[in-house]
Amino acid sequence: MRHTRKFLAASAVLGWLVAVPAAHAETDANTENPEQTQGTIVVTGEHYREEVASGKDTVPLIEIPQAISVVPAEQLKLRGVTRIADALFTVAGASRSSTYGFYDAYTLRGFDAAYGSLYLDGLINEAGGGGSNNELFGLESVEVVKGPASALFGGGSLGGIINLVSKRPVLGSAFANFSASTGSYDLFEGSVDANLPLNAEHTLAARFVGLYRDSGSFVRFAGQNRIYLQPSLTWQVAPSTRFTAIATLKRDDDNPWGPLPAYGTVFPFDDGTYLPRDFAVSNGGDQKPVQRENRKTIGYFLDHDFTDTLHFSQTARYTHRTTFWDRWIFADGYLDDEVGEDGNPIPGTGRTIGRYYYGPYDETYKSVLADNRLTWKVSTGFVRHNLLGGVDYRKTKSHYDSDADYDPSHFPLDALDPDYFAPLNPVSSPYSGSGKGSQLGFYVQDHMELGDAVTLTFNGRWDRAKSDGELQTAFSPRVGATWMVVPGVSLYGSWSKSFTPQYGSQVVLEVEGDGNPSVIGQAPPERGRNIEAGAKFDLASANLSGMVSVYQLTRSDVLTADPQFPMYSRVSGKQRSEGAEVELHWRPAQGFSLDFAYAYIKARYVEDSDYPVGTRLPNIPRHAASAFASYVVPEGMLAGLGGNLGVAYTSTRQTYDAFPYPGQDPLMVLKDYTLVNGGISYAFSSWEAQVNVNNIFDTRYFPDACCLSRVTPGEPRNWRLTIRKSF
Repeated sequence: MRHTRKFLAASAVLGWLVAVPAAHAETDANTENPEQTQGTIVVTGEHYREEVASGKDTVPLIEIPQAISVVPAEQLKLRGVTRIADALFTVAGASRSSTYGFYDAYTLRGFDAAYGSLYLDGLINEAGGGGSNNELFGLESVEVVKGPASALFGGGSLGGIINLVSKRPVLGSAFANFSASTGSYDLFEGSVDANLPLNAEHTLAARFVGLYRDSGSFVRFAGQNRIYLQPSLTWQVAPSTRFTAIATLKRDDDNPWGPLPAYGTVFPFDDGTYLPRDFAVSNGGDQKPVQRENRKTIGYFLDHDFTDTLHFSQTARYTHRTTFWDRWIFADGYLDDEVGEDGNPIPGTGRTIGRYYYGPYDETYKSVLADNRLTWKVSTGFVRHNLLGGVDYRKTKSHYDSDADYDPSHFPLDALDPDYFAPLNPVSSPYSGSGKGSQLGFYVQDHMELGDAVTLTFNGRWDRAKSDGELQTAFSPRVGATWMVVPGVSLYGSWSKSFTPQYGSQVVLEVEGDGNPSVIGQAPPERGRNIEAGAKFDLASANLSGMVSVYQLTRSDVLTADPQFPMYSRVSGKQRSEGAEVELHWRPAQGFSLDFAYAYIKARYVEDSDYPVGTRLPNIPRHAASAFASYVVPEGMLAGLGGNLGVAYTSTRQTYDAFPYPGQDPLMVLKDYTLVNGGISYAFSSWEAQVNVNNIFDTRYFPDACCLSRVTPGEPRNWRLTIRKSF
């Protein structure tokens, strides 16, 4: 605590030293272009010279020796998406992965990136116990940094991180956007996004983002209710100094659903039948599973230009989150499979599902995060340096009380005639845990421009991480280079190592005779290595941009979900992912756009005590491709009429059950599938109407599974109608 106070005090003093002199400086601020606000993509000069917030500096995207994709808010609105996994539709190498089905989960380049790899405005954004869904309506863009980001952020999956960029006030602009939506599963949603200048000088502005959503689900008894509020205030203290304060309140009251057994979903029963698509393993009525999350944050951004070449930025955020869930039921195969002559169960013959009971679970989580960085542009001879130096700090504290009944025979469910209102009487096995973590990191980067065509990037970060009394230190380097072959086309290559402290992640070391965990240990940090090369292009004359990349990632001390104890993890040896990616973005004519993505991923275990060497990593498709086209009539009688169509193909995926039932094949293959989504919109005056339909052909598919007892069903055809009014 003493070190926390020192760091926060030092950060506050540093920010004060920057802001106060500026406040006494010239106070006449120029009104900004609303399209060039802090936290969004800033166009500077040529079309391809864009910057991203996740770069932490002003290096153009085409000169960063790493693959980075950006999904702007306009595309999220056009496609009508509300989940991060759906937002990554046109990001090569990203795919959904969630054996618990209901919450945000995805992989990047073959590795899980849902936990410990999600950032909000450059600071880590942790999920709660069991999972969480982030709100996209409050975002300006979604940035996907592929490959390790430890050299700048000090953590994250080896496959990459996702940085969510919040909407902030726009100086000198007044607007208000209202919307109302309805759709499948009794959806009702209302939202507002309003921006207001607060003085005549246009140096002060406020913005309010708010949303209410209530919806059911394609699974019986499941649904979501959300209230989301995001007020913010920006003050242009002086022409060279800007301060933005932002707060969020997210309140979720959900009824989550759980995954299903493989037999009856992926595989038919022995009589050729399947479970209905809305089948639930949880009970209904007043015994429905519940999860309530209340997340409150408050933070700020401070930016100051000492000179035209020396810039200081500071970001800080405090988070307080409470999570409660109860009566969450998970399947554990069938209790009454017929027994064959060899004495082993015959798959597909059982009809009575055994179920685990989880809850009640009550968690409180607090975190303090701060990042201070200084950028300086300077020349030494013919070399132009973009220097970056920073220090960030993170402190977390959590406590949970939990209970569960791990005997699946206590909660049988007849798959053919389910009694969803039978009383649940779990045998209590309470347990609790607490965690404290802190991390202090120092990072530096020198991005050198050698003439107009070649850049070299040297980046290093030293971390000191402490979790529950265990101290870990590491140095994470990155070396990269780019070569601008012709204006708008660059080749790049990079090498880097990663270090990821796995805060709050615990592993079961010993199990009692009754099947409950008895000894819990802190998970070790994850380590990784990346080699990457590729090409980036952004041809303004052709309105064509994109990238091609190849890579090899190797990670060790990897955490995976424990199939028996979902609130804990398991450490599985060493994994490797090799692949290639292609992304194209084409704007051939006014109002018309086409996005394409393809990824080849060969991800496998190379060392492991539970999985045979060479086994493919679970839920990772070898091939994935998507295309999204949209057109809006720019003029004439049909001006404002638009349509869009998206197609996504996912090849087969494998899941290897390390602990199969006797006589059952541990390897399960999920079939490939193709999804088609589309939408129609019409904008007139200040009104807009939009209809989106997902899974138009009602394809039955299964995006992922952890084992034979837990398969996630894909969502059937669904629709959404939105009416918007702008002022």
